[in-house]
Amino acid sequence: MSTFLLPLAFLPLALSPSALGPLLSPGSSQQPQQSAVADPRHSTANVDAASPEMLSLIQAISGRWEVDMKFEPGPEMPNGARGKGEELWKALADGLVLADEENFELPQGTIHLLGLSWWDGARKEFKGMECINQNPHSCDLKGALQDVSIKWDGKQLTIEMQQTSPGGKKSLWHETFSEITPNSFLQVGESWDPGGQHRRVVTVHATRLPEK
Repeated sequence: MSTFLLPLAFLPLALSPSALGPLLSPGSSQQPQQSAVADPRHSTANVDAASPEMLSLIQAISGRWEVDMKFEPGPEMPNGARGKGEELWKALADGLVLADEENFELPQGTIHLLGLSWWDGARKEFKGMECINQNPHSCDLKGALQDVSIKWDGKQLTIEMQQTSPGGKKSLWHETFSEITPNSFLQVGESWDPGGQHRRVVTVHATRLPEK
């Protein structure tokens, strides 16, 4: 789904990311919506099966994006890090699923990721799952259903995920996609401890690339 962003390399789906562009929200006019989302004719396949919730997400984020990443110094990266890469968001199965393919370079190595997001019509909420070459639990559907929360308010996508370190320490991963325009968005990943303290882990600036 989304682009999920985890320390060292968990970029969702992110739910990451996957997912993301303005859906017409209550009290807003039609014109801002038209100017703020990407034209799906240039970036998605047939979306006849998409729900209204999924369609708004597809319209907002679909396409190719160049990403510039800055990781703050922390336990995972004492000196911080910079990275660059590319994200490709596209609708699958006539809009039932939104896929996010990501490839980027960090000092620790090359990251490959596939994020999948979908709308659960029975529960009336988004769900997401990611597969990544740096995660031993890649494509963990059970974990995605139990530990991941995805919210989309028409202007901002929020992804939260419960995490457990190898030593058993619990924390919450909090990720937002905001400042979304047809040509750019801002992605921020933060880690929250059970006591309420949090720190920014990564900031991503995305710029739309021409369609291939």
